[in-house]
Amino acid sequence: MKLVITDWEDLGTAEPARKILEPAGFEVAFGECRSVADVIAAADGADALMVRAAPMPRAVFEALDGLRFVSRMGIGPWDVDLAAAVEHRVAVAHCPKYCTDEAVAHTLALVLALNRRLDEAREAARAGLWRTYGDVGPVFALSDLNLGLVGLGRMGERVAVAADALGFAVLGYDPHVRHAPEVVEMVSFEAVLAESDILCLLCPATPETHHLINAAALEQMKATAYLVNTARGALVDEAALLEALDSGRLAGAALDVLEHEPPATDHPLLHHPQVWVTPHVGYHSETSQHELKVHAARNVVHCFTGERVAGLLTPDFRRV
Repeated sequence: MKLVITDWEDLGTAEPARKILEPAGFEVAFGECRSVADVIAAADGADALMVRAAPMPRAVFEALDGLRFVSRMGIGPWDVDLAAAVEHRVAVAHCPKYCTDEAVAHTLALVLALNRRLDEAREAARAGLWRTYGDVGPVFALSDLNLGLVGLGRMGERVAVAADALGFAVLGYDPHVRHAPEVVEMVSFEAVLAESDILCLLCPATPETHHLINAAALEQMKATAYLVNTARGALVDEAALLEALDSGRLAGAALDVLEHEPPATDHPLLHHPQVWVTPHVGYHSETSQHELKVHAARNVVHCFTGERVAGLLTPDFRRV
């Protein structure tokens, strides 16, 4: 059987994946796919694909008659057209349990950095302003703050429990969750906007959540509040965010994701004095990178050996 890994990029050694795939009888080939044409050419004759960020629109599924399985190396379908995959009876799975620890840690790091004004503290120390931040805004005790969470899935639950342990009052909004952790006060979307001192976006990007944080939403937030997005860039209307920051209607933001990545080097959010931007690294650690390779490869093998495939995003066509 032929497996094509469309875009390994900077993932380092492929040995963890090879050790799972090759003993199971897979011939492993690597592509450097950036375009739809690249994917179609590289995946000719493939039974399965492992895909990181290469585009997988309808045209790919129409062109690859023998394709039976796509293992997405990451969380969510990303650029995989699930409707087209289903029509062509190609199963698609992702790795939903990968990098949760890392994403939770990165979210809390940004939350704490904003509240403690660590960028200003660093610059104060460099300027010789010892034991003072200089002429900056207030720093609050965590017990005086409401941390709002939009999205209470695996990552949101973990952030909630950790934030409660740190002393935050935790507010949550998620229309798809029935039972939130006891530490979370579930509120409406309007309330989580209006009452949060720091608002964290932890939900997936869907048609319903596209630009969830837009001008109208930002107008409902406190002028002293911060926005943290470690989920998906499409959740935020960046033009509206910039306007809110420039007009003083929002105190600041911390973003690990942007709507279009990588951004242009002159992207205004990269250089805004009230914004922390990290380059979509909330998933990263040595452990998470190893786990990603293992989980994605196991999904491929399990699909063809009849075992349960974790993280299915489509029907399991072996049983339909």
